[in-house]
Amino acid sequence: MSDSQLTNSAASAVDDYRTKIAEIDSEIAASRGKSKQLIRWRAATALPGILLIGFGIFDSSVGSWAWQLGLVLIVAFLGFATWYEFLQWIIAKGTSQKYGFERLIARCERNWNGLAELPIESECAPFVSDWTKDLDLFGNRSLYRWFSLAMSQTGARTISRWMTTWISAGEILDRQEAVRELATLRTWRLRFYEIACASRNQSTSPEAILAWVKTPNHYSGREWQYYLTWIGPILIPMGLLILLGSIMSESQIGQMVSLGLMLGGAGLNLLLSMIALGPIHDLFHRLGSANRELQTLIDWLITVKELQIRSRKLTQIQEQLFGDGKDSIRSITDLQRLMKLAGMQRSPLFFIPYVVLQVIVLWDVRLLKRLERWKSSNGDRVEGWIESLGELEAIVSAATLADEYPQWTYPKIADRGALLDANQLAHPLLKDSQRVPNDLRITDDKRLLLVTGSNMAGKSTMLRSIGVNSVLARLGAPVCAQQWTSESFDIATSIRVHDSLQDGVSFFMAELKRLRLVVDQAQREAKPDGKRMLILLDEILQGTNSRERQIAVDSVLQKLVSMEAIVMSSTHDLELASNDQMKRSAQIVHFREYFETVESKQVMRFDYVMRPGVTPTTNALKLLEMVGL
Repeated sequence: MSDSQLTNSAASAVDDYRTKIAEIDSEIAASRGKSKQLIRWRAATALPGILLIGFGIFDSSVGSWAWQLGLVLIVAFLGFATWYEFLQWIIAKGTSQKYGFERLIARCERNWNGLAELPIESECAPFVSDWTKDLDLFGNRSLYRWFSLAMSQTGARTISRWMTTWISAGEILDRQEAVRELATLRTWRLRFYEIACASRNQSTSPEAILAWVKTPNHYSGREWQYYLTWIGPILIPMGLLILLGSIMSESQIGQMVSLGLMLGGAGLNLLLSMIALGPIHDLFHRLGSANRELQTLIDWLITVKELQIRSRKLTQIQEQLFGDGKDSIRSITDLQRLMKLAGMQRSPLFFIPYVVLQVIVLWDVRLLKRLERWKSSNGDRVEGWIESLGELEAIVSAATLADEYPQWTYPKIADRGALLDANQLAHPLLKDSQRVPNDLRITDDKRLLLVTGSNMAGKSTMLRSIGVNSVLARLGAPVCAQQWTSESFDIATSIRVHDSLQDGVSFFMAELKRLRLVVDQAQREAKPDGKRMLILLDEILQGTNSRERQIAVDSVLQKLVSMEAIVMSSTHDLELASNDQMKRSAQIVHFREYFETVESKQVMRFDYVMRPGVTPTTNALKLLEMVGL
């Protein structure tokens, strides 16, 4: 879809996203160019360096300058290798960021092929249920896939929880206040999102740190093993002191004792290293690379700290991250410093010093103990930090939507008595050029909306539009309407019901079971302090004969309305819609089709406009005729 088919603000946002992609492409191209040069420089320093060192050592006729120059070339090679690895990280980070901005463009254009599933979407699985499937809240072409900008597991869980959990009107207004504040800060949001995208494929996720914090200490319950790790580091310096003394006193026995102590200490250290290093290095790997991945997390936190805000919810998030005398940035920076030391064995520049330190003092064990002290000092705060970042990802997602669609409205939510009043309501997941808005008003005397109409005319889309926009309201986001006033609804549906041959359940029985769940939920909330139920039913009880269906459907609908629920149901049954009781208790509307002749062929069209009254048209026989049946 071209920008001309988007709203003006969405087109403006897309322009910004494309500008960011161009900047990232430029940085990636520059890094790749430097990488190619570094490949040549590494080749030009490695082999000559090795040859010069060899000549200098093994050929006495060559002066010392040869091995010295060779050593300089090897150091240069190691520097080029480190620089090359850094550039590869820059390229990988830029690629992830570019992918993130391409998703933003796909979101505005409703290009579902550009919104592929992210690995973190597996976090949504516990929140999937029958009613979320009915409204396409998760999965392909879903509300979550379109709405969410989360790149962390906690962000994905937070958005899923907010989508599927009822909250009070006051809580919705708190979320709206935060979303309104961030909606005006596009530059800040894009920087926050850019950093989040950079962490997408990294091993150092915030959740990895939390998982480590919740694990017992490495030597917990077997402290005696930790005490063993001090024997070698004590024996080696002790032997060295004895050696110095015995050299001064010219004592051969002392020299032999000292050598035995040093060799014994080094041997014990090597043995303990063989036993303990595997699990310790696994831990270091899970926590990740300090210079790169933890720095991304620090940059993310710095961005949050720079945010100047007034809303209550955002203030609470900043307090959680930076208040109570424990600044998350300072704490993660301390962790980064420890992880830099833990990463010495992976550095070509520091590998040899690392081996020496490991043999002498069991370097990794010493670092492990310091990491566990960090855990003791900060562990009880880590979960709050991560939850705050997840909430901020949810708010940023809603604020980005508000920025892209300023013509949408923030719903006015009341605790009780508002029912539902919406103008120019449409389905947010449809492309801008395809939406046909409709007005809807539910009053207390007619809390049942019966939607009639032909096949494919728009009945089910209308029901889903109401449900999906109700979920957007929970998120604190604007809804796809010009005006919306309602209560905070708890939602129940029966739209997509399937039989089960494996379980021996017929379609009709499957429908009955689903309706039983809907009625039970409505009964639980049918009390003065209960939640207002929004119940969406699409062509219920199709699996039985027409006469019994009319009686059963009428009975179910009237029972649900008697429980103070708002009930919206679609039907093809014109007799049901035309009986006197239904006319008295329900607001009856319809969608219709019309036909045009195109190149001597009749073509069926829909305008998707909701009109009052029972549908005057049907199209089943006409469709049979059109397909040759």
